[in-house]
Amino acid sequence: MLEPLYDRYGGSIYALALRIVHDTTTAEEVVQEVFVRLWRNAASFAAERGSVQAWLLRITHNLALNEVRRRQSRPVADEHFDWAVEGEQLMDPYADAEPARALWLRERSQAIRRALTKLPEPQRRAIGLAFFGGLSQAEVAAAVGDPLGTVKSRIRVGMQRLRELLAEEGIDLESLDDLV
Repeated sequence: MLEPLYDRYGGSIYALALRIVHDTTTAEEVVQEVFVRLWRNAASFAAERGSVQAWLLRITHNLALNEVRRRQSRPVADEHFDWAVEGEQLMDPYADAEPARALWLRERSQAIRRALTKLPEPQRRAIGLAFFGGLSQAEVAAAVGDPLGTVKSRIRVGMQRLRELLAEEGIDLESLDDLV
């Protein structure tokens, strides 16, 4: 029963986990836990709330962030965000999607990267550490050495500007989840 789901979504789940935890072994553990939770909680899936893939990626995102927070020993550096701006990807996170949807997702991802490069560096770094590095706002503040209020403002203003830049390209950034 799980094998077809693993075959279809395992690659994108692993890619997301790896982007957040930055460790192959930990990413593999996250993937395993996602499928354990799928097995135990399959009845809680509600099709009217979204696709199976979105549900699994949300579980992955939450588990990976919990793992990052639990380990706290992971060094914070700019490489958390470099891939997102420069377009370096370890795996294609959209390989499991339908071809037309995968094309759209890749194009949207490139548009987001282009828009991110147009933000001032402090906003780009705060957003990158929060959304791509998996850090809380307090952890971002500690990592960059700025007050928490400053970091919150940078993220809020940066996200507003990001939405404007993407709207200019015809892309509606419906929620912050679209960044992940």
